[in-house]
Amino acid sequence: MIRADIPQDVTEYKEQFFLGMTGRQIACVVLMLILAVGTFLLGRNFVTTDILVYLIILEVAPLAAVGFLKYNGMGVEKIGVKVKNFYFHTQRRKMEYLPPVVEIHDTVRRINLEMIEADRKSELKELKKAAKTNRKRKK
Repeated sequence: MIRADIPQDVTEYKEQFFLGMTGRQIACVVLMLILAVGTFLLGRNFVTTDILVYLIILEVAPLAAVGFLKYNGMGVEKIGVKVKNFYFHTQRRKMEYLPPVVEIHDTVRRINLEMIEADRKSELKELKKAAKTNRKRKK
């Protein structure tokens, strides 16, 4: 009997072209091979093979991530957009619950500010009175 695996979610289905890889993965593998072979052929006269291998790995790693890395069904470009939005855009989440401690703190702060403002107003009145008396004495 012929058996076929059917994914639970239709969006998870990816058409496989060659060796069980998708078109995106094949394109990335071809680009990785071209980049690695080209770097090796050009760099073998200038750098030792040990260092050259590490340089090739550093060059090929981003292409491997683009072709093969998936996280929660998202490719690298979608993950990058999500990370950029999270760290560099304004957050639209609002705090809806404030614990009672915050309300008490706000009330105490407001009362304290009112007391400070009243003290400043009384100080200003005293300074104005002192300035008026000094003017009268000078005349």
